[in-house]
Amino acid sequence: MADLSRDYSRFEQIVARLLEANGFQLQHELLAARGEKADIVATIGNTTMLVEVKYYRTARPQVSLIESAAARLLVHIARIEQPYGGMLVVACNLSTELRESLGRKFGLVFIDRLDLLSWAASAPNLADELNALLEDHQNPDTGSGRTIESALATQVQPVAPPPPQDTSGTELCQELRGLKRGKATWASYERLCDRILRYLFPNDLHGWHTQKRTDDGLNRFDYVCRIIPGTDFWSFLIDHLNSRYVLFEFKNYTGKIKQGQVLTTEKYLLERGLRRVAIILSRGGADKNAIALAQGAMRESGKLMLILDDDRVCEMLHMKEKGEDPTDLLFDLADNFLLSLPR
Repeated sequence: MADLSRDYSRFEQIVARLLEANGFQLQHELLAARGEKADIVATIGNTTMLVEVKYYRTARPQVSLIESAAARLLVHIARIEQPYGGMLVVACNLSTELRESLGRKFGLVFIDRLDLLSWAASAPNLADELNALLEDHQNPDTGSGRTIESALATQVQPVAPPPPQDTSGTELCQELRGLKRGKATWASYERLCDRILRYLFPNDLHGWHTQKRTDDGLNRFDYVCRIIPGTDFWSFLIDHLNSRYVLFEFKNYTGKIKQGQVLTTEKYLLERGLRRVAIILSRGGADKNAIALAQGAMRESGKLMLILDDDRVCEMLHMKEKGEDPTDLLFDLADNFLLSLPR
């Protein structure tokens, strides 16, 4: 999503400017010449570090995502023929215990939201930008961050060899891309969607209650799950849409789904049953009439239906694999849908 990419880019730029404001020299072209991927190369004194930046909407840490990002950073460090250290900057808050545990496991310096706010104290403009992006005015935190000196004092040698990287997202995406559309592969698509959802949201949903229906002569399974409010997206569904449960539907049509398929889904959303949100996985997305019906259901009944095509599903799979939060993309989709809702 364009808006989400913009937030990622803004956060990376703010982090780079904060590093410079606190005495680091940045070498923007060093890794590009080697074909390596890292967000920032920063030097202070005799120490040069590869810096990876991860933006999360949610202040609460998701350890599995942070560990995936740390493992990928170690791979980048291992490819460089220089004794570089590593710094992982995350937009969530880390407890002292978690930061120390991660530091011992990966040999990296971990910088969190509170550290960045502390570094921004001497640069009011950057502090304002950071607070606006992180929306800290909505989630005030009374903790305090560390100084640059204190943070760098935790540096140890990056772990070598690096731990194996998660490739499940790439493999699931390739499987999805290779699966034919249509009635003949409907059951295979359902099973694949089950694996995709459990990979993307292992700690966010509970119950996985299966319902079997027949529409258009095709047997189809869908899920109703109870939401566990671990990220901003799931909390948004509970707090603002009054939906304690979410419906997932899988539509393996050869083309875009039409108005009739969305209307069928809308009928299974129940206001009094605290089930007002559906996430529809459709191979080719939805046509304009289906989107108009989804907009009408939101406008008239407060029922939210998000439709994900294969491209969006793969985008979330790659996000999870890289240590980014796939629910940030869902939040962005919902945000754009609601902002563009016609009268």
